[in-house]
Amino acid sequence: MWATLAVVLILQAPAARAPLSPDLKRAQQHGTRGWTKVDARDYTGAVRDFEAALQIYAEYADALHGLGKARMALKDYEGAARALEGARDSYSRSGTQAAEYRLLANRAKDDQLRLLRQRLADLENASGSNSGAANLGTTELLNLKQQIRDLQGDRDAGPSTGEPRAIPPFISLALGSAYFRLDRLDDAERQFRAAIAVDPKFGEAHSNLALVCLLTGRPKDAQTHVQIAEEARFKVNPELKRQIREALQIRHP
Repeated sequence: MWATLAVVLILQAPAARAPLSPDLKRAQQHGTRGWTKVDARDYTGAVRDFEAALQIYAEYADALHGLGKARMALKDYEGAARALEGARDSYSRSGTQAAEYRLLANRAKDDQLRLLRQRLADLENASGSNSGAANLGTTELLNLKQQIRDLQGDRDAGPSTGEPRAIPPFISLALGSAYFRLDRLDDAERQFRAAIAVDPKFGEAHSNLALVCLLTGRPKDAQTHVQIAEEARFKVNPELKRQIREALQIRHP
């Protein structure tokens, strides 16, 4: 009886999963206020709220993103780049963390399966040597077999190794814009291309990339990215289009 009770208690225990951090919940309150201030164009106040959030939970990607946007609006491009690099890295690490939680959850289920299978084997051995025990244990045997099937089906089949998560394209776009303001054109181009790799129809990223291509002597490539941006219904700056046309005329009069 005690063995059966132990199995039931094990099955009722919650599986390992990503914990809901109280720190993150508190940080989110500051983050929400920060985004409200961004909408109100109170960027200095937004910086304070986002930094308060990050003091509580340093890996809070949304607060890092907001801090980057607020610092961009304040023309603190170095600070914006640092915050957005942190947001990028936090998003990337989250894929690894999810895999670690998945691995822990599956290990817990594997431990439960070993106990259930051992109990099943004990019952089957007892049933084979005692006809009375066979009659008494039939229901428990069936229940154990069903529990084993259920637990096997409940294992998370996702990857259990840490694969970096894809960076959201809006983070790559914002980081590329910060690099552009710092005259780091190669870095800016890499970030705009990273955004497009995730979302090939991201019009704003194509428009920004067109500007980088123009400034680095590739007007034909710039024209291609303008076309893609407009196909995605993004309104490209008419002055950029004019400068691209002029650059193409100089190359091919």
